[in-house]
Amino acid sequence: MKRLVTLLVFCLLISISDVAAAGGTITGTVHLPNTERGMHIGRGEGGAAMMWDMSAPKNRKRSERAEIWLIERGINFTALPYAAVQKWYQQGTIPANQPIYHAVVNEQGQFTFQDVPAAEYYVMILDPNGKEGNQNLADKMTRDELTKKLPHADEFELFMVGMRSCLVQKVSLRNGQTINIRPSVF
Repeated sequence: MKRLVTLLVFCLLISISDVAAAGGTITGTVHLPNTERGMHIGRGEGGAAMMWDMSAPKNRKRSERAEIWLIERGINFTALPYAAVQKWYQQGTIPANQPIYHAVVNEQGQFTFQDVPAAEYYVMILDPNGKEGNQNLADKMTRDELTKKLPHADEFELFMVGMRSCLVQKVSLRNGQTINIRPSVF
């Protein structure tokens, strides 16, 4: 009987650790303006149009790469010390034990967050080129929602975003799920 109880407890612990370790994956591709595949909006007196940079040399790659921040929507920012928030904003150092993740896109503009715990997240994309981003109303409302939650939002805008455009989208990730983000056009 004692062996049976020990075996059941062992199996229970293994199953709990498997559930706790389960997570999901968030991937995506960001095409920046003035790259081979990047497009931008041209505005003039006659209206607006979508344009690609046809004068760019073939297979040209930009050395600048977009930064992607993944921030859990339910994070308790008020529990973070001011010094930790400053280090995050100014140096990119993620506060310890916080559901905040960071990636930089590769040469093809792709990014991946693997084994992320199931939760609702803000996906924040920072364009390194400093161009004004083209945001739809939902993206703007999501950015405003995130900014209201961030401590010292003025410092966030100054140090983290700066002159770059910042696109924010919401995602809801379940265990074992893979989400492919299709960001709005920069």
